[in-house]
Amino acid sequence: MVILYILSIIIYIALIFFTMSIANRKNRSVLGFGLFAVFLPLIALIVVLIINPGKPGAASLE
Repeated sequence: MVILYILSIIIYIALIFFTMSIANRKNRSVLGFGLFAVFLPLIALIVVLIINPGKPGAASLE
């Protein structure tokens, strides 16, 4: 039972980082999608896969 719990935590963290890396490649807010993925990881992953890539430099706060 403990192994299942540890495995689910590893998958949860992997989904968060995977969502953040896709958001980064699509020039979207990495922090925003990271926080979204903390609360709803599967929905955040689906959303980040569906959205169109942003313009280069659009995610910067200049």
